[in-house]
Amino acid sequence: MKKPLRLVGEICFYLVIFAILFVYLFPLLWQLSTSLKTMDEVFRGFSLIPKTPLWENYTTALRDFNVGRFLLNTILVAGLITLGQVISCSMAGYAFAKLRFPGRDFIFFLYLGTMMIPATVTLIPSYVIILELGWIDSLQGLIVPFVFGNAFGTFLIRQFLQGVPRDLEEAAEIDGAGYFVIWSRIMIPMAKPALATLAVMTLVSQWNSLVWPLIVTQADKWKVLSVGLAAFRLFRTIQWNTMMAAVVMATLPMIIILFLAQRFFIQGIQFSGLNR
Repeated sequence: MKKPLRLVGEICFYLVIFAILFVYLFPLLWQLSTSLKTMDEVFRGFSLIPKTPLWENYTTALRDFNVGRFLLNTILVAGLITLGQVISCSMAGYAFAKLRFPGRDFIFFLYLGTMMIPATVTLIPSYVIILELGWIDSLQGLIVPFVFGNAFGTFLIRQFLQGVPRDLEEAAEIDGAGYFVIWSRIMIPMAKPALATLAVMTLVSQWNSLVWPLIVTQADKWKVLSVGLAAFRLFRTIQWNTMMAAVVMATLPMIIILFLAQRFFIQGIQFSGLNR
């Protein structure tokens, strides 16, 4: 049997864990609860359990507030940007990790220096470029500025690929494989955890992006969820239950993706180049 003091310590430890978990999950529970209440019930008491779940709030959000269109736009924009960043960052990471060319390290550290530049500094120049190209209120304006990788993603993949043994590359080169074949058939499979980490981080970032979509899009046709949800506050009387239904629909995909990808996410941040 466990000693009484040790048993008491374990019980206190788990109670603290459950308390912290409840604090983090309470806003999500309250959000879900509010999405199933009537407007009268929203402002009456603090019960988490609705008297009669009102699933019509979700139908209203999809029908009257164009949430379905915003959700499709967000999936399209975030998905294409994530795909583009995974491809471009893996290519750049492979080049900086394995290829030898003059000025490689200098270029890499110069590229990393762009992480020190605040996004607000490049916001106006980026907008002017998109304006001159005629990409305001278009998918190109939402996607193209972010699709060609970033310094952090390149750094993440480079650090991971540096752990891949040189023997694998040499064996492929003996068989006549070129850079593209080595990248696609050796580096990509080996770097799956790091690529999954980059994909999840990029997807979450773009899913929650507000400032750039807000200034690039005006028409409802191309608005994403973050901009569409912000428009709820423009109504003179905010329908909190319907708004929370929209927020639940916006949050649920990210929760599912994070849950499914957590194993790869943990492996990716360990920078391990080989399966153990």
